[in-house]
Amino acid sequence: MNCFDCQGLDIATAAVAVCRICGAGVCHRHAHAQPQVLHQLAGTGLATRPRAARRMLCDTCTAAESGG
Repeated sequence: MNCFDCQGLDIATAAVAVCRICGAGVCHRHAHAQPQVLHQLAGTGLATRPRAARRMLCDTCTAAESGG
């Protein structure tokens, strides 16, 4: 699979991740790693896990989430 954003620039670059939101393949230049807090129902106790997971996003979805 090739990077979707690089394809638009007529460059064939292997994808190293898949965007969590739109599913586009992204290369190392277009991938954005962001933390994702995990939740687990635990009655009246702590509902979040102690460590955040990692999620990968493309340029477009990162900009859309940040409002830019």
